[in-house]
Amino acid sequence: MKIRLNKNYVFETKIIPLFSFLVALSILLSLCVWQIKRLAWKEELIKIRIERFEKKIVSLDSIEHPEQQEFTKVSLNGSFFNELEMYMAALSKNGNNGYHIIVPLELSENSYVVFDRGWIPLRKKLKEKRLENLVEGFHDIEAVIRTPGRKGKYQPDNELENNFWFFIDPVQMSEFTGLNLEKSFYLEAVNNGPGGSPLGGQTRIYIRNNHLQYAITWFLIALGLIGVFMAASLKKIK
Repeated sequence: MKIRLNKNYVFETKIIPLFSFLVALSILLSLCVWQIKRLAWKEELIKIRIERFEKKIVSLDSIEHPEQQEFTKVSLNGSFFNELEMYMAALSKNGNNGYHIIVPLELSENSYVVFDRGWIPLRKKLKEKRLENLVEGFHDIEAVIRTPGRKGKYQPDNELENNFWFFIDPVQMSEFTGLNLEKSFYLEAVNNGPGGSPLGGQTRIYIRNNHLQYAITWFLIALGLIGVFMAASLKKIK
C-alpha cells in the first residue's frame, strides 16, 4: 500500500523550516562577515591616527591642506582671544567632570582658528580663578590638527546664549565670537597651560573597537542555530 504525503504537509513541515533556517543562517553569517570588515576598517583607521600622531612635529604653515592631516602634530605662532573663552562640557582622561577651554586663536591678521586649550575642573571655570594660566600676545604653540565631527544622535545642541558647548562647531563659534574662524579644522593643545592648567594633551587617538567580539557573537549564534536545526531534524527522523 502506497502512502501519499499531503503536499501541504510536506511544505509546512519540510520546506518552510528549511527555508527559514537558511534565511536566518545567511543573515547571521552576513552580519559576521560585516563585522570582520568593520574590524579591518577600524584597525586601519587607528593605525593611521597613531602614525600621524607619532610623526615628528611640523610647522602648520608647511601643510597645504590641514583638514586632510587630522592627528598630525604641528607648531605655530598665535595669540589667544582670552576675552572670548567658550566652555565645553567634558570629562578628563581620568573621568573627572569639567570643561574644555575653547578660544579663538589669531594666526595672522584676519586669520583665526578654533583652539582647544585643554581641560579644567568645574571649580576653575571662572577666569578670575586662573589668571596665572592665561597667555597674552603672540607665542609659540604646539597643537594637534582635528577636524569637526558630526553632532551625535543623542548629543544636546550647543547653547550659544549660555556659552555652554557640547561639541566644537566652527560655524556656530564664528557666530558666537563674531570672528571668521577656520571651518575645515581646529587645533587641540599638546601641552599644559602655564602653571599646569588647562590640561593639554586631551586628544583621544584610540577609538572603541569591539567588532571582533561582535563577529564572534554572530558566529556563535549561527552555530547555535545550526545545532538546533540539526537536533530538530534528527528528532523528526526518529
